[in-house]
Amino acid sequence: MLRQFLAVSECGSLRKAAEALRMSQPPLSVAMRQLERSVGTSLFVRSAAGVQLTAAGVVLKGEAEKLIAQGVRAFDMARAVGRGELGEVRVGFITSAMVDLLPAILARFSSSHPAVRLRLVEGVSIEIASMVDEGKIDLGVLTPPVPYPAGSLHFPVSRDRLVALLPRGHPFASRKAIRLAELSDERFVSFSASRVPAFHQRISAACLEAGFQPQIVQEAAHIHTIIALVAGKLGVALVPSTAARSARKDVVAVALRDPSKLLDTSLEVVYLEDTLTVASRSFLAHLKGYASDPPPGL
Repeated sequence: MLRQFLAVSECGSLRKAAEALRMSQPPLSVAMRQLERSVGTSLFVRSAAGVQLTAAGVVLKGEAEKLIAQGVRAFDMARAVGRGELGEVRVGFITSAMVDLLPAILARFSSSHPAVRLRLVEGVSIEIASMVDEGKIDLGVLTPPVPYPAGSLHFPVSRDRLVALLPRGHPFASRKAIRLAELSDERFVSFSASRVPAFHQRISAACLEAGFQPQIVQEAAHIHTIIALVAGKLGVALVPSTAARSARKDVVAVALRDPSKLLDTSLEVVYLEDTLTVASRSFLAHLKGYASDPPPGL
């Protein structure tokens, strides 16, 4: 009815408005009388020349135009959300994912989906998996192994390998590669046994496989803290090579010659299929484009 009212007010004539609306004049006249009864006051001054708005009609016209515009915008927004062009994607990530992988993906997605807000949440792998399980984030980028949420899907998005992180000036800092056993007499800075248990256990197991028990003197949950501790000469560390690229100038990353599979690592994407929004699925499609072993049918 408001659209009919606006047509009458713009045309200044019931006949012309009826033609514009492609309807007969009598039903339009009845509709305008009903509208006036609903409002409780006259909206038009009727004459042989046509109709003019009363003061109340002028006010209603302004508000009706706003309502119609808001309605159009609401429908447009709903359609955009349905196409994945509008909304929010909540992405959890570990620090090392932001060194190499995520910045390019985030930039590419933001460029193609400018109306989708990316909300980033940083944490350690076990926290990221829990946030996916609790519905606090849509998807997570983490390093396995972790207890994945029941019913979740996951796939590797990049593969990596552990390297030795040494303080600059260390006797091995100038070498291109070493064997892990050569670090048997070193003090180690390791990932936290309580917050990053899988990585802590992996590093200990790799050292045991190389023939020694690592002397762990400091632990930290985040890679930047580990790098800082190594730079301070509190010990050496084993870290993913991608994370080492963000290291300071006072530390050096040296490759490990050991063929051990324990030194292999990866970044994986984990999510719950049933809870994904259309926007989240669009972001996953971008991740798939970067994946080292993408799942079928994503």
